[in-house]
Amino acid sequence: MSYELVIGLEIHLKITSKTKLFCSCENSQDFESRQPNTTICPVCTWHPGALPVLSEDALQQSLRLWRVLGCDIQQISSFDRKSYFYPDLPMGYQITQLYTPTCINGQVSFFVDAEFSQSKTVWIRDAHMETDTWKTVHINGNAMLDFNRAGTPLVEVVTDPDFRSADEVVWFLKEFQRLARYNDISDADMDKWQMRVDVNISVRPIWQEAYWTRVELKNINSPSTVKRAIAHEYQRQCDILDQWWVLEEQTRRWDDAAWESFAMRSKENALDYRYMPDPDLPPLYLEDAVLAKLKALSVLSPYQRILQMQQTYDFHKEYINALIADPDVLAYFDTAIVQNFDPKEVAKRIAWPIANWLKEQYTSIKDLPFGQQDFFDFLTSIVSKKINSNQAKTVMDEMLAHGTSPKDIIQQKGFATDWIGHDELVVLAQRVLDDNATVVEQYTSWKTSTMWFFVWQMMKLTQWKADVWLITTILTDLLSKI
Repeated sequence: MSYELVIGLEIHLKITSKTKLFCSCENSQDFESRQPNTTICPVCTWHPGALPVLSEDALQQSLRLWRVLGCDIQQISSFDRKSYFYPDLPMGYQITQLYTPTCINGQVSFFVDAEFSQSKTVWIRDAHMETDTWKTVHINGNAMLDFNRAGTPLVEVVTDPDFRSADEVVWFLKEFQRLARYNDISDADMDKWQMRVDVNISVRPIWQEAYWTRVELKNINSPSTVKRAIAHEYQRQCDILDQWWVLEEQTRRWDDAAWESFAMRSKENALDYRYMPDPDLPPLYLEDAVLAKLKALSVLSPYQRILQMQQTYDFHKEYINALIADPDVLAYFDTAIVQNFDPKEVAKRIAWPIANWLKEQYTSIKDLPFGQQDFFDFLTSIVSKKINSNQAKTVMDEMLAHGTSPKDIIQQKGFATDWIGHDELVVLAQRVLDDNATVVEQYTSWKTSTMWFFVWQMMKLTQWKADVWLITTILTDLLSKI
């Protein structure tokens, strides 16, 4: 039988607030470098009598995420206790939002191919605040608790079962990461568990609309691992159904090293979470002024920016990938555009030399060895025809290598400012063609690669005092008339 794959996600995102969710302890995106149990207090360690107080900063960051996801914000919401036993949860419950979450009914649009030609929209069922757990550290057969992570703010984002392939899930997770990073909500580093995913998977006959038995794969922390886990679980469920066995609704743990999943518990026998309104936290009421300010908040959508790059600037995928890889890179591009430089010229210089340098140096665009004004001066030198395209490459290489200003490099290299004009280039191009009749014949016989021979001859003839693009355009025009 042919089966259709149905997937829904539960994404746990760690928020970059200054404090934890219900106390004033510092909230770090990376506790690995901290001494254990140094960022704690009676509230986040749940001492008897300590009362939680909602952090305004954590709330504001959560509201930003909900705004980015296009969600409806409920003016009145509440917090609930989710009771269960877990080694990292000594108080016996987690504070979350079940009955009335602050955020419902959102949506995320994203591209589902490398060419940015096909898109999809996934609906967000709800997104709610909750606290993270402690961390268990196993050393020499002993289990020790590090409370630094306890009480840090998470937002759990629950999607509808709108995904129909593992690839769609991977593309969505990449877009979700960009949304969090571009709007300064979270670093969303899955390697550091700042973002983790529970994947709910079911299969059904391709002709049937009703959903079949669901299996949940818990706590996966990379897109590639998600893809492998989905592929394995899809095949496992298909094999069970093909043999007419009963598929059990389960929560399973994925072991990427073993390429296998293992049952953690049956959904039918799952622990009773005994949800109840948290008696220590009153309902959350958002005033009209807060909602109005949130509605007016400017948010950055990578999906919308990609559409703009395609429709307004006519960028190809290489330019787009280079610009959306990092929010700081995109901001660098935007700053140059505000100065009225040609978007394609700016994208070209960022996509090739700068992006490659950043990758090789494992650094941020904020750490470029030259200032942004130097970049503007470099672009101005190109626009004003002080340097040609070949010289521009040399100048940028020198800027990246030594941080020297473009003006100094142009002077040191003795690059010509007296470029050869269009009319003189036409005469020289005709001479090159007349002197190389055999190669011209090859070109007209559809061996178009010989164009580079003509360009090279022209560059030598002009002593590199001409623009390659202009030379190519002139040669193409002359050859088309032969």
